[in-house]
Amino acid sequence: MKKRIRLTGRVLLLIILIVVLFSYAMFQGGFVSWFLFYSFLPFGLYSFCVALYPMRYFEVQRRLNQEQYHVGEKLAATLNVKTRMFFPIIYLIIEDQLPKPLQNCQQTKPSKIFLSPLFKTDFSYEYILEHLPRGEHRFSTVRIKITDFFGLIEKETTFQVENSILVYPRYVEMGYRKVGQRFEQGVAASPIRLHRDTTITVGIREYKPGDRFSWINWKASARKNELMTKEFEESQSEDIVIFLDRTPSPLFEEMVTFTASLVRTMIKRGVQTGLVSVGRDRVIFPAKNGEAHLQELFYHLAKVQCDSEWSFARSINKEMEHWNTPFSFCCITSSVDKELAASLGNLAMKNFSGIVFIVKDKAADISKEEIIAVEQIERKGVTVKMIEERSFANALIEGGK
Repeated sequence: MKKRIRLTGRVLLLIILIVVLFSYAMFQGGFVSWFLFYSFLPFGLYSFCVALYPMRYFEVQRRLNQEQYHVGEKLAATLNVKTRMFFPIIYLIIEDQLPKPLQNCQQTKPSKIFLSPLFKTDFSYEYILEHLPRGEHRFSTVRIKITDFFGLIEKETTFQVENSILVYPRYVEMGYRKVGQRFEQGVAASPIRLHRDTTITVGIREYKPGDRFSWINWKASARKNELMTKEFEESQSEDIVIFLDRTPSPLFEEMVTFTASLVRTMIKRGVQTGLVSVGRDRVIFPAKNGEAHLQELFYHLAKVQCDSEWSFARSINKEMEHWNTPFSFCCITSSVDKELAASLGNLAMKNFSGIVFIVKDKAADISKEEIIAVEQIERKGVTVKMIEERSFANALIEGGK
C-alpha cells in the first residue's frame, strides 16, 4: 500500500511538472520555452509508461551450480529474467536477497546489479559467493526495480523463487591409531559385542545349523564324508558413542569441524560410531558404520546449532538413563566444569570409559577452574585431551593433554 501511495504521488508530481512547463510555454511563448516543453515531453511520456508497466510480466529463475557444498567452498548462482511484453527498459536493478547467514560472504560478483537491457526481453547475470558457512540456507526472494531517466518514477516488486543449499561441515584428515590403544584401559573396545572376522581362518569343525553356505570347507568335507565348516577367529568390535556439547559457545564451529573429522575417520576405519546431539532437538544416532551412516551424521552436523538450554553435564546425565550396557564414549566440548567432571566420574564408576576432547583457540585459554575440573576427571580414569584447530589432524595419535 505504501508503494502504491508513493507511486501515485510521483505520478501526480510528474503531471504537475508537465502542466507547469506547458503553462510556461503558453504564457511565455518563444522558442526557448517551447523547446523546454517538447524536450521534456518524451521523457515524461516514458515515465508514464514506466508507471503503467505491469511488473507481473517479469519471470525470474535462479540456477545454482550445485546444491551441496562444504564449508569454505564457493557458490555460483545465475538469475534469468524474462519479460512477456516488450518494453524498452532503460534502468533495471535486480537483487537476489540472500539468506541472513550468507549476507557476510565475500562476493566476487555481487548479488545486486544494475542493468540496461533496452530492447532485450531475456537477460541474465551471475554472482559468486565465497567461503560459504555451514548450514542449510534457503533462497526465496528476488527483488526487481525499474525506473525512468530521472529516477522520478520507480516501480519495484519481489518474486518468490525457492532454492536451498546444504553446506556440510569442514573436516580434517586425521591420523588414526586404534581407539582401544588410545585409552589406558582399552576403553574403546567393547567387551560386550563380538563379531566373526571372516578373513582369518583358525580351524575347521562340524557343520551346525545356521552356518553360512560360504563357510563350508569342501575339501575337508570330502575327506571326512560329512559337512565341515571353517572356524574363524573371534575379534572384538570397536564401538564408540560421541557426545557433542551444544551449549552456546564461540568455538562451536570448531567443535563441529572436529566432530565431523572424528566420525569420518572412525567410520572409514570400520569403527561402529554413534552420536548423541542434544539441544532444542534431541538427535540420537546408534553406533553403526558404513557410507550411508556417515552421510546421515554429516547431514545432521551440517544443520546442528548450539542451542541447548541445558548444561552439557545435565544432557549427559539425562541420556545415560537410557543406556544400560557400558560402552566407550567420546565427549567433545569447549569447556569443562565441576558439574561435568562429576557426571563423567559417575560414568566411570559404572564402567563407562572414554575420552574428553576440549577444543580451545589456544592452550593458554584454559582457566584455573577448568584445570581443577580436568584433574578431577582424570582421577576417575577418564582421559582428557585439549586440542587446537591446528592439531586436529593428530588428535588421535599424540598423547597428553
